[in-house]
Amino acid sequence: MTTPPAPAPERDGPTGLRRWAFLARPGWLAMIAAVLGFAAACFLILAPWQFGRNAERSAQNDAVQSAVNASPVPLTDLMSATAEPGSDAIWRPATATGVYEPDRQVYVRLRQDSGGNPVSEVVVPLLLADGNRLLVDRGYVSFTDVQEGVPLPVLPTGTVTITGRVQVDQTDPAKRAAVQVDGRTEVYAINAAAVAPAGIAPAASDSDTFYRGYVQLTDQSPGALIPIGLPQVDSGPFLSYALQWCAFGVIALIGLAVFVFREATGGRPEDDHDWIAGSPSGGDGTVHGGQEDATGRPAEHADPAPTNPPEDTYPRGDRNPPVTAGSSRKRRSRDGFDPSQLYDD
Repeated sequence: MTTPPAPAPERDGPTGLRRWAFLARPGWLAMIAAVLGFAAACFLILAPWQFGRNAERSAQNDAVQSAVNASPVPLTDLMSATAEPGSDAIWRPATATGVYEPDRQVYVRLRQDSGGNPVSEVVVPLLLADGNRLLVDRGYVSFTDVQEGVPLPVLPTGTVTITGRVQVDQTDPAKRAAVQVDGRTEVYAINAAAVAPAGIAPAASDSDTFYRGYVQLTDQSPGALIPIGLPQVDSGPFLSYALQWCAFGVIALIGLAVFVFREATGGRPEDDHDWIAGSPSGGDGTVHGGQEDATGRPAEHADPAPTNPPEDTYPRGDRNPPVTAGSSRKRRSRDGFDPSQLYDD
């Protein structure tokens, strides 16, 4: 007579505390500490860091947009000879009136246009009416034109009024000196110390006073070449990174809760190899076949089906007999496997 599987032994004590005893194991303690530490880092360090970077980028974008769309103002409102322009002055248009000094014009090396092509920017001093000088970035020319010696468009003579966007001085980390190449002066950064002494004639003197910073000419200003492009304004990936770190923290906590719950409730039930619906086996492992009573359970006195029928019962080449009603093909393949079925002799 077939015996149903015995129920699993109770794991809980009378008070139910035994089911949580596994939490005191060193392995579980280490895993819980690691997951909680990772989640805390996600919520308290990594996500706030990316949220902060997103806020900083948004503020920069707003400042650039406001500066680019501002109306031109006199140079003296944004720049001076004693201090660098303020952060709110960067990219703002300013106007100045003076005379170009073409003999002190220089090329700035190692620059790129918006497409990543090598170019050289051209910088020239503008002598203002108050006797001070302003560095003016005319724009850029292609590196091919520079190598081939294509002459630059001639600067206008006499007094001109220009409009340019304010920038702070640049520095060369390697502090490389200006070089002479085929009769032109080339520098690595835009600032008075690098540009002024680099001119061929007239040489800069100690009495020269330059405004701190420089301006990039707009395309309608006298003497402009290909103008420098405006900075790209985009929010960047920082907000999505912040949300991803928050999601990682939540996933870690959910995963920990799932593992703890499964362990506390006994985990996944074990497979009962002695009880398969439709083909149960008795306590001695014998598989009953074929005959069933009204409840679908095997008849108590049914003849046991042979595990391995004689080899000659079925034609050669088809040693897997057809499945008949009430028999279990799945059970037979597990407990009645015939190694000779692998070979055709």
